[in-house]
Amino acid sequence: MQQSVKVLFPTAALSTQVRIEKDRYVIYLDVKHFSPDELSVNISDDFITVHARHEDRQDDHGLVSREFLRKYRLPASVTGADVTSSLSFDGVLTITVPRTSPGLERTIPISCEDGTQKQKM
Repeated sequence: MQQSVKVLFPTAALSTQVRIEKDRYVIYLDVKHFSPDELSVNISDDFITVHARHEDRQDDHGLVSREFLRKYRLPASVTGADVTSSLSFDGVLTITVPRTSPGLERTIPISCEDGTQKQKM
């Protein structure tokens, strides 16, 4: 079952929203001031790194230069090969990190110093 998520971002600053869903982690970044070729998403060690940069541009008030770098720690059970990213028409970068299924639950026996096993409750 897929849920629809409406994400609203304030226009004053770069905004981020991180959502933990049943089967995945999702990061939403407002990057509307950057073109696709000015963005990069990399995985190194245990981090997803998002970098965006553009050189001086003329706007109504003068020259503007923008750059940001954000790092997000990957959960221990996630492999970098499973991470995806996409850019919407309205400038929202979405990074999706699948959650792995938790391992099967099992009972760990407790051994006592006298060599006996703890009884089940």
